[in-house]
Amino acid sequence: MGVSILYSAIPPESNFYKRLHEERAFAILMSSLFVYGNGIFRFFEIESEEVEEILEWVVESEQDTFGSELEVSSCINEFRSELYRTRNAYPGIEDRTASLEKTSHEIEQRLSQELTKRQVKNADEMARKLIYGDRTLAPHLLSEQDSLGLVSLSLVRVGARLLQEIYPETLFTLNELQEEWASDHYKQWRNLYLAANENNEEILTGIA
Repeated sequence: MGVSILYSAIPPESNFYKRLHEERAFAILMSSLFVYGNGIFRFFEIESEEVEEILEWVVESEQDTFGSELEVSSCINEFRSELYRTRNAYPGIEDRTASLEKTSHEIEQRLSQELTKRQVKNADEMARKLIYGDRTLAPHLLSEQDSLGLVSLSLVRVGARLLQEIYPETLFTLNELQEEWASDHYKQWRNLYLAANENNEEILTGIA
């Protein structure tokens, strides 16, 4: 079955990306909110009551980081503004997402086998890094356990080159419902790599 993994492209040249690596409160908000809604860039499109409940839980869990009520409000407003500024500066970023809902293990296994056939060096490790990332978000600000995975720009480029040649039907025969389910998720995930590469973006990963 496996776990459910969510993905979202992130522009490494954006001010938002810079602040995520410089401000602990920003990094905490990103890692905490990432799994909610239809992608982090659409988080504030969730029902307002749910947004408030989630934010309240995050702030209560990290009181030492967020400080006074005024500081909390200012930080959340800035975080929200950076999301919108990034959406405006990088059109379509909110739609460059994917999810592997309990299909990650199957996709990783089949991708590893295919990469091995193609004589890709360290095929198992490559497949795993493409699924989970080769780095973590702001490791100097967050523990590995609390952070998100991050696919570096160099790995996005390598991944896009490899995945461009590996179509869904290469990995899945589509003769069973589970095969179709995994194939659809692989296609979405593969398309994200191709789009992120085209736009010079990295990819954040988080386990839901």
